[in-house]
Amino acid sequence: MAISLGFGGATLTNLKSLGESLQLLDAAYQRGIRHFDTAPLYGQGYSEVIYGKFLKDKRKQITLTSNFGLVEANNTDKLPVSLILPLNFLVKSLKKKMKGSGSEVQQNYSLSTPKRIDKSFIERSLEKSLKRLHTDYLDYFLLHEGVPSFLTDDGIAYLLQLKKEGKVLHTGIGSNVNVIKTLTPKDVEQWDVLQYEYSDAREVMAKFPDKIHFHHSCLKNIGDEKNKNVPSEERGGFLLAEAARSNPKGKVIFSTRSQSSLKKNIDGFLKYAAK
Repeated sequence: MAISLGFGGATLTNLKSLGESLQLLDAAYQRGIRHFDTAPLYGQGYSEVIYGKFLKDKRKQITLTSNFGLVEANNTDKLPVSLILPLNFLVKSLKKKMKGSGSEVQQNYSLSTPKRIDKSFIERSLEKSLKRLHTDYLDYFLLHEGVPSFLTDDGIAYLLQLKKEGKVLHTGIGSNVNVIKTLTPKDVEQWDVLQYEYSDAREVMAKFPDKIHFHHSCLKNIGDEKNKNVPSEERGGFLLAEAARSNPKGKVIFSTRSQSSLKKNIDGFLKYAAK
């Protein structure tokens, strides 16, 4: 049974092995999740590599989002993901023991968004993502932490061309909710999807009623007073169900590195979504 939850791949490269990452994704799939989200930024492209291995026999059964606009991941051919994950895990563990930051692989990249995103940038990003993901199309292709004005005219024309060709089925903007709130309906008229934090979701959905809305970061409010009447182990699922009810045509995306947390959140979601 497919459910209206999506799984985010930002933390996949934090696990100690490729096997653990694939088991986590498979556990999400077995519990009904059919929407998956990733980006070149996540683990310097290795999150996409992991998804590429996971999706080989499932591509037609799921919807898949990747992003463009922040960075280009170029080095995933130099070291296999089966080696990168344990190395990354070891480095992080050592940093924690030394009371360091435990920074993730992806933080080696600058997070400053390009101010001029043209066709060539988008084309390179898409082709590399498709190669890592072992797919010939994306269901959703989102501008990552940017605004439409960053794109050149040929960049916008290229996105429209990709939709006509079927290499991208939907385009969208994935950014901070406060950035999304500054946009106008005219700004987003050529975009299909808006992805942002769940906070202020009702305001954004009312402003852009004709768009598909993807929400994330719903679980940050688990400790809120209004949730105290819900058993602690069910609060994550309760919040996900609450978000999904308010957005029946979209998706609610969450992430975890733990199979037990995954099970707990999905089971709680199914319980409260049915009420």
